[in-house]
Amino acid sequence: MTCHLKRIMLIVLGIVCFTIAGAQSNAQLKVEETTFNFGNINEVDGPVNHVFTIRNTGKKPLVITRVTASCGCTRPEWSKEPIAAGKTGELKITFDPKGRPGPFLKTISIYSNGNKGSYILTIKGNVKPKSFQPVFTYPYSIGELKLHTKTILYSTIRPEETIVERINLLNDTQQPLTVVLGKVANCFATSVSPEVLKPGETGEITVQLDAKAVKRMGRITAELPVAVVSIDQKETVGSIQIAANIIDNFNKLTAAEKAQAPVAHLSGTLLEFGQLPTKGSIIPLIGGRATISFDITNTGKTPLQIYSVTSDDERLDISGGRRELKPGATATFKVSVRPKEVKTKLESLINVVCNDPNGPVRLIKVTAYK
Repeated sequence: MTCHLKRIMLIVLGIVCFTIAGAQSNAQLKVEETTFNFGNINEVDGPVNHVFTIRNTGKKPLVITRVTASCGCTRPEWSKEPIAAGKTGELKITFDPKGRPGPFLKTISIYSNGNKGSYILTIKGNVKPKSFQPVFTYPYSIGELKLHTKTILYSTIRPEETIVERINLLNDTQQPLTVVLGKVANCFATSVSPEVLKPGETGEITVQLDAKAVKRMGRITAELPVAVVSIDQKETVGSIQIAANIIDNFNKLTAAEKAQAPVAHLSGTLLEFGQLPTKGSIIPLIGGRATISFDITNTGKTPLQIYSVTSDDERLDISGGRRELKPGATATFKVSVRPKEVKTKLESLINVVCNDPNGPVRLIKVTAYK
């Protein structure tokens, strides 16, 4: 090795030693445990925290200027006082698992006078979600009993199916309430649990529909009487409205059979009476009724069976039409309303149930106003 090369190596070694000595004479941040695993935590238990120990391995006081987290769910807290050489400080990290089910990994960046850039810590774990608890409101009432609804709508059901629906109850009084269910059609099985609700207790009414027992297609409606008896034997009677559309089971149809199926084409899905005549109006009424009509045409290749054309609104009267339409045939249905039965406005639905596999239930909206 030449003298010139030795001289260069000595200079480089001197620079390195000087740099190391200078670094050691400054503040130095060190954390032995840079990653903490919370493991499995329950969302329902709320925030969890861990304290990291920060050591100053340098020769001058360590000042932490700021600490940031990669997520708003992670909150850092640290001492703002300088950490003397050789001493330790604490950094508390709080993680809030609310609304964050599943695995998580968050980073924390420490900025100080002891390191260039940031010093990175990590927390991780797995949040076990809280069990779903539906929150019910109870805007309806029968006597002092609160209900979340007074209507059960089964939508569509096939002849071989049995479907159960429930209505949630609340006794919002300071006394027990007894709930008694009345009689309803044999295709329905009803029950209430518990039959006597203690103050503040919740319960439910269960209604099971056996479509096979109906023995026909189309829309069916029923009214379930409900009696509520208080401790002083005061009885209030109300009812729950039930409706269902029983349709054919089209699941077994082949593609060829569907291609040959009937098709129900409606002339419109909105019937607007507009402003109804008032007493003394010069607009004539037929039998005291305002009337409008709509058509159903079978544009398919086999007969269209119209099982029912009904409305749950008793103010509407539907007449005319036919129950079977051959391909290309049209039936006209009339919809009437008595203006005196409409106080301010009317917004109702007509349900058409048929054997069109691509649309067994059709809805027509009916509107009117005074």
